[in-house]
Amino acid sequence: MRIWLIGAGQAGSAALRQLRKNEETEVIVTAETDRPPAVKDGVLGKVDFVETITSLNINALARRIRPDLILVDPSVNNLRVSEGANFSQSMLEEMAASSDYPCIILGS
Repeated sequence: MRIWLIGAGQAGSAALRQLRKNEETEVIVTAETDRPPAVKDGVLGKVDFVETITSLNINALARRIRPDLILVDPSVNNLRVSEGANFSQSMLEEMAASSDYPCIILGS
């Protein structure tokens, strides 16, 4: 199975640890920076792509990656204020809804 993980924060790191238990699972990681928490904590050596993923570009990038499943770490859009958090969640939900591929937003 080919999984595209968008974001490599706390939830992304936890997902990576579990996904590595199946050697047949291939995980492609995209993050907004080349040193997300999963890299800093040693869970991941490096990200595959440094990109900002939105509802506008998710399908173009997914066609290039060809995942069976997309997992999204909610920290990719994490804003600090409560209104920002609501907006961020809405943006993630819109991204998942606009995806042509199965897309799940991970719990934090």
